[in-house]
Amino acid sequence: MPYVKTADGIRAYYDLAGSGPALVMVHGASQDSLSWQYVLEHFAPFYTVYALDLPGHGKSGMPVGGPHTVTSQNAQYLLQFLDAAGISDPVLMGHSMGGGVVAQAAAIAPERIRGLVLVDGASVNVVKSSGYNPRILEMARINPGDWFEVTFRTLMGTLSDPARALEVVTDARRCIPAVAFADICAFGGFRMEQILDDIRCPVVIVEGGEDWSVPPESAREVERLLREGKVPVEYIEWPGIGHFPQSECPEQFTRDTLAAMRRLSL
Repeated sequence: MPYVKTADGIRAYYDLAGSGPALVMVHGASQDSLSWQYVLEHFAPFYTVYALDLPGHGKSGMPVGGPHTVTSQNAQYLLQFLDAAGISDPVLMGHSMGGGVVAQAAAIAPERIRGLVLVDGASVNVVKSSGYNPRILEMARINPGDWFEVTFRTLMGTLSDPARALEVVTDARRCIPAVAFADICAFGGFRMEQILDDIRCPVVIVEGGEDWSVPPESAREVERLLREGKVPVEYIEWPGIGHFPQSECPEQFTRDTLAAMRRLSL
């Protein structure tokens, strides 16, 4: 159970496996490092894998000022974690909200990041594409746990095992309500289109074809914009899969994502 302390004084927890180049995994909203449980060991033969808990999630400490409500705060925490753990030249893999976190970190410090893997986390105009508008946020504030349970159940694809959906929901309900709501604010307030010009490293985009939260058409727009900026990109989409491919189809997720990473020499 490794921990490091960031420059902001947050005790950061991470799972560790494997050897080789660094791969840092960042979970989505109302989740933690456990969300990578079905794929972490599959990446370990090729990478030193760090599955990080964001502040206030899982076993990581809470920021002094309370939960992080904007993506840039989590991105700075991620960069501080890299410093504290002595990680250089990593590939960053982020799921959902974590996709915004790793993309923001790469935009802030492009010279430090070797590549990105955006797992159902590449979205432009998230309010328009997935409905995270102010009215929805106010409803979610009342009971974030219930909101995430209902939302996560609807985000599973038609080919997914219902038992796996129950696992995802149960794990999400462990999140502190104030942290869960802060995550909704961070995700809903992030605009990836505003930082794409600052991303220079190769990017792998992976998508569940039935994800309405970060829909494929939005992810393909991110792909198009990155290609316009001459950024090397690989795009993968799985039919019948929803917002959580690392849990819904872990074998296929690992195989296809690793292959795309190899094609980009990550």
